[in-house]
Amino acid sequence: MKRRYKVEVTADINGWVSVKIPAVPEAHAEAHTREQALEFAANVVRSHLKSLAASGAEIPASDIDAIIIDV
Repeated sequence: MKRRYKVEVTADINGWVSVKIPAVPEAHAEAHTREQALEFAANVVRSHLKSLAASGAEIPASDIDAIIIDV
């Protein structure tokens, strides 16, 4: 199952980068770099969705469309 979710990325004055996922409000992550924060957020969302699926709960639908292009 593939899902795509919009993320909100913010940085504070101390350099911490936060990622929130509006469609999955239980999941969020922080790190010192944008790349790390996005990676951590993806891991948290993945774990949360697996937990939902295992319990028979509804998995949030994708909330964005995207294309990925390698050049």
